[in-house]
Amino acid sequence: MYKIEFIPTGHTFVLPDNIAKELKEKFPSDYKILEKNGKKFRDRIKKQEMVQDDKSILSKVLDEED
Repeated sequence: MYKIEFIPTGHTFVLPDNIAKELKEKFPSDYKILEKNGKKFRDRIKKQEMVQDDKSILSKVLDEED
């Protein structure tokens, strides 16, 4: 059994191994594994790179050098 956290809401769930692994593979940045079989587990989450959108306010505020 895995204890996982859904990061956007902070809810934790205890799920069977196969379901927890499937969720982690499909949505790696949304789920964090807290425990594996009752033992604490340190799960590392990859940071997402910031994507600039021409329509966003950030692109209008930042000065870009050519």
